[in-house]
Formats: sequence, C-alpha cells, structure tokens
Amino acid sequence: MNPIKGIVLLCAHTARSVAYVQSLHNAGLVPAAVILYGEPAGMPQSYRNLSPRVLPWFCPDLSITVEQSVLNAGWKLFKVEERELDSEVLQRVITSLSPEVVVYSGYGGQLVPKSLLEQVPVLHIHSGLLPRYRGSTTLYHELLEHGGCAASAILLTPTIDTGPVLATRTYPMPPVNMDVDYLYDSLIRADLLLAVLHHYLHEGELPPPMFQEVQLPAYYIIHPLLKHLALKRVDSQKECL
Repeated sequence: MNPIKGIVLLCAHTARSVAYVQSLHNAGLVPAAVILYGEPAGMPQSYRNLSPRVLPWFCPDLSITVEQSVLNAGWKLFKVEERELDSEVLQRVITSLSPEVVVYSGYGGQLVPKSLLEQVPVLHIHSGLLPRYRGSTTLYHELLEHGGCAASAILLTPTIDTGPVLATRTYPMPPVNMDVDYLYDSLIRADLLLAVLHHYLHEGELPPPMFQEVQLPAYYIIHPLLKHLALKRVDSQKECL
C-alpha cells in the first residue's frame, strides 16, 4: 500500500509508540515516515500481564521495540538521538519531510513546543473522554467513576488537553490482570488513531474539529490508593475477554 501522504509519526521509545506502529502496520496503513527520537529503552516492567492476547482490538507485542516494529513494517525511518522536542536536529528533520499532520507519541510529561505547534498540526490521542477528563492518568478515574475507559483524538495547543477534539471512543474495562499503564492504555489509543487515519485516508482531511467550550480542571497523577481500587475493580469482573 502507498504511504498516507503527509502523515508523519513522531515517536519516543515507549509502549504507546510500539502500539501505534504495530496497529497501523496490522491495518495496512503506511505513514509517509516515522521519526524516532531519544534513547532506546527496554521492555516495560509490570507486575500485571503484558502478553498480547486476542481482543476486539489489535493487541500489540510490547516485547518488540519501536525501531524493530518500524523495520518489520518496512517504513521510512529517521532517528534522532536528542530527546528534546525543540532540538535543532529534530526540527530540521521534521521540516525536511514537510508533513501535513504529525502524529505525536512522546515521553510522559513532555510538552510539545510552540515552535512545532505553529509549524504543523500535531495530532495526539489522549486517554480520557474530553472535555470531562483532562490531565494525567484519567483512565483510572474513569474506571472508578464509570467502569470503563475512553480515548480522545485532539489537535494539540499550548494548553494541556484543551485543543479541538476530532473524535472520541469509549471502551470497556481491561481484561482481568491485564497491564493497564502500558498495554491497555496504548491499545485503546492506537485503536482510535486508526479510526482517525482511516478518515484522513478516505476523505483527504482530518475529521471536523469540535472545539472545547468548557474548560474543566485537569486531573493530576492518580493517588496510589485510588489506582489500587481501580485495578481491584478491574480484577473483580468475570473473565469475559
């Protein structure tokens, strides 16, 4: 299949990036290029199950690195050692590719600089239903409050999680004992990314933006006790997936 014109993946060495690359490859979607930045990292460590399994959505194999996943797909790959998003080297690579949309999968807590946001639309998949669930680890708050999860596709702006929403999708609880932080969170984000890119491929543009008129307070990193209660709720369900 020919590459999706103008779509460039900007990937850190993270589980989410692995999920994005493998999910796109599994669906037959090919970005124009992948930029992999920062230093390589090992497989995530978790006391919960990280093994891929059969689900209603594609489940990535996190034992395969981002770079190897891109090489397996045969995609065009550019590597930048610098971790800073405002590094001159990274900026030059992005500029040379002339992307129409950058799909961002960065490191936790890293903010996309204004210089990049002014250069090209940056698509981010947020774990949480916007505008209600802004901020960090919102997946756990949704598990506690609603017994499910959600993801939102947004165009990034300088203020966290306040950009135009392109699409949202809700998901059930993770399977019993499945890792949530690295595996389930990544696969639901990847699933929504696929939907947005399919729309872009067939319509020639991103879904129409829905601007967030209500700006609710952002969540912070969830307290360990609340996280424990959320996981306990996950593991109390019957094994149905």
